Amino acid sequence: MAAERTPRAPHEQYRLTTVPVDSAWVRTHNENLSEVRRLQWSAAILGAVVLAAGVAALILTGFASWAWILAVMAGLFAVGCLSMIVYIPRKMGSMERTYATSELVPAMVAEVRPRGVTLMALVDRTVDRSAGSLPALVTRSCEKLPGHDIRVGERVPSVAVVGNRSARGGDNTYQFISPMPIAWATGDAAVLRRCAKEIPSGEWERLRQNLDRVEEVTALPGRLLPLD
Repeated sequence: MAAERTPRAPHEQYRLTTVPVDSAWVRTHNENLSEVRRLQWSAAILGAVVLAAGVAALILTGFASWAWILAVMAGLFAVGCLSMIVYIPRKMGSMERTYATSELVPAMVAEVRPRGVTLMALVDRTVDRSAGSLPALVTRSCEKLPGHDIRVGERVPSVAVVGNRSARGGDNTYQFISPMPIAWATGDAAVLRRCAKEIPSGEWERLRQNLDRVEEVTALPGRLLPLD
């Protein structure tokens, strides 16, 4: 089966780079980490609200038997929500590991908006590269890109954060891919220049030629457009 042929560490086949992750810089600039924090706060608030509703139902009904059932269900739901506060960052893993095991890919500013930019990256959807290559375009919205000029065509070396494969994982493709700029890991301009040079010029050019497809890609589910 295809799933059995997929190596246990497929990232070992990918183009990797060394990124000196600055923890203080990441906390300030990495928008992936900001998204995790928002999810944690949302889980905490939802859990607290549901638990409070269960307690209120008990009090307002004079501790009726059905209210106890509701309160227990609310408590279990709240525990599930609160457990996500720990589970989400563990599932994501450390930023150091994410940058170390995610493929280095070309990304460019494809669109400048009033409150940020749209990045477009050229990625490969294939998990096991020995089976071939499936290039694709993917976009993501960013609020800031420290160390980069905010203009269309600006080169933004990134890593491709992947996941969410099909339920059986047998089709050898990633369903979710999102570029994460190197600039969110470090403020060292020399690192950005080095990473940009490690990406073949042909890939940068192919991406540049497709920048005008930004709206087409952004409108697709997953913001992912397979290329021929």
